[in-house]
Amino acid sequence: MIRIHLYGRLRNLVPGSNAHEETVLEHEGVKGHTLRSLLEELGLSTGDVGDCFLNGRLAVLSDVVSDGDRVGLFPFNMRLIDGGMHLKHHPQRRIWDS
Repeated sequence: MIRIHLYGRLRNLVPGSNAHEETVLEHEGVKGHTLRSLLEELGLSTGDVGDCFLNGRLAVLSDVVSDGDRVGLFPFNMRLIDGGMHLKHHPQRRIWDS
């Protein structure tokens, strides 16, 4: 099972949730599944998500997700924790560059 943590306005994907509640989806892991395909299955476009973390590290769309992984999805209007905005603007560190 892949645990997908949604933050900010992305929480609207789950009926009955709101911005003040933890929102976690559980998704069956599929061998060879990438973050890009996971977003597509959730009905999200790359324009919906600002930052994505896989097991606590900044991820790229080509990263493979496996059973037991934890994915964190943040909308564009939320900044990285601890002043990490430089990661968003660095071309080699952007989620959408891969």
